[in-house]
Amino acid sequence: MSIIEKSIQENKKGFYIGTRMILPFKCQIIKIVVDNHIYTEFVGNNDIKISQDAQNTSLYFREAGRLHHFEGSYEKIKMVIADFDCDLCDRNNHKKVICKIEDNRYVSYRLATKEDLFIE
Repeated sequence: MSIIEKSIQENKKGFYIGTRMILPFKCQIIKIVVDNHIYTEFVGNNDIKISQDAQNTSLYFREAGRLHHFEGSYEKIKMVIADFDCDLCDRNNHKKVICKIEDNRYVSYRLATKEDLFIE
C-alpha cells in the first residue's frame, strides 16, 4: 500500500494557513487542477510553489490567494500525485486525489472515484 493510500485509510488531515496547504505525506506532484486552472509545471512556476520536508508536502498558492477563500469558490483541489520514491513513468503509481478545504484550517482528501470528473 502506498503512503498516500495509507494516509487516506488512516483518515489523516492536511492543514492550511494563508496561502499554504500542507499534506501529511511526502509526495511527487504531477498535476494540480484548481477551478479552471491546470498546472503541470512546477519549476519556476509563478502561481504555485512546492516545498517538501521529511514528512510533509507544502503547496503555496500564489495566484489563487488565501486558501480559506477556496471554500465556496473552489470546492475542490484535484491533484495527480505519486509516492515520493516511486517511478513516475509507471502510471500505476499515479494517484488521483481530491482535496477539500474544511473549517478549522483542515484539509480532507480522498482518492477520486469513477464518478468524479477528472481531466486526464
